[in-house]
Amino acid sequence: MDDWDRSAEMNRRAWDEIAGPRHAWRLAQGYDAGFLARGGVCLPDPVRDALGNVAGKSLLHLQCATGEETLSWAVLGAQVTAVDISELQIGIAHRTAADAGVEVEFVTADVGELPSVLNGRTFHVVYTATGVLTWIPDLWRWARIVASLVTTEGRFMLFEEHPVASCLWGGEDGIEVADYYFARGRPLPGIGWSHFPGGDDAREEKVEFHWPLGDVVTALVDSGLRIVRLEEFPAAPEWRFGPQRARVAQLPGLFLLVASR
Repeated sequence: MDDWDRSAEMNRRAWDEIAGPRHAWRLAQGYDAGFLARGGVCLPDPVRDALGNVAGKSLLHLQCATGEETLSWAVLGAQVTAVDISELQIGIAHRTAADAGVEVEFVTADVGELPSVLNGRTFHVVYTATGVLTWIPDLWRWARIVASLVTTEGRFMLFEEHPVASCLWGGEDGIEVADYYFARGRPLPGIGWSHFPGGDDAREEKVEFHWPLGDVVTALVDSGLRIVRLEEFPAAPEWRFGPQRARVAQLPGLFLLVASR
């Protein structure tokens, strides 16, 4: 078992553990089966604007968790396949799809397994978003896999927390630098989740990784993809910055990257 497989197995257990609390958090936001059945969509506006009309297109959603965004793509008419490492997260997504009457193909697998699991299939759109790169132990391997999944003239879209924001933490006394921006590929083990209720009660250890924005761009270019769009957006989530939200909104908080074959 190599380093990728060891971290994947650890994180698989951690994601299984918090499947219920995380789903409850999403339900509290209003993203239930009824919302989707009524045609509701919970995709960020920059994502929808960048991809435009996806009706009839094949779309692969990587690291989909409980699938609220996955099902949103299907509501918009895409032919969706969605992948997540956690069998319990996929189970919740599958039940929500059935209750909403939305058709999606769900696959339980780690991103590193996809070339074989999907038998060489390619897609018009490959999409992954918000809190995904932190689980990738080898960015260049990930980029090669992503590129192999995009059909000729297809697109890859990444909408992700900006690596600058992920190095900061806000409290009553101000903003502190919580991590080293250039800690590329260094395993960061930890326990617990900060951004949804019940996450602090988790006991399974997980391991995360930090990747500078330049590394993300370079890895994708090295994989053979062409970067056609890179935008940065301010963001100030309550769970990370608390009373310092207004201050950190002056810094990049999210980025959107679109690449093509």
